Amino acid sequence: MSPSPSDLTAFKVAAFEVNRWLLWRKPDSTWVWRMTELPDGRTRLVTRVRALHDWRRPVTALVAVLGMECGDFAMMRRMLLGIKARAEQLAIQEVFGDGRDAAKHE
Repeated sequence: MSPSPSDLTAFKVAAFEVNRWLLWRKPDSTWVWRMTELPDGRTRLVTRVRALHDWRRPVTALVAVLGMECGDFAMMRRMLLGIKARAEQLAIQEVFGDGRDAAKHE
């Protein structure tokens, strides 16, 4: 997730529970994914990022906060919508078993 990954910039899997949650970690932040079963066979996926900012360098910290607040929201929304679309496509393929496109069944 960085042009030049290092121990400081690369998220690494810190812990997980299969089909429940996944925690990524790097020295200054964590990123968690959690799936919760809902009625009717649906699943809710929630993701959260927590980051520490070095306020001893206020300009750098402020740029990081603004980047995360603006950039991460758009990136995560697009990513979650993509995951939703792929999951719904797989569900339709399981029901119909013929590889038809999900859009044809909406």
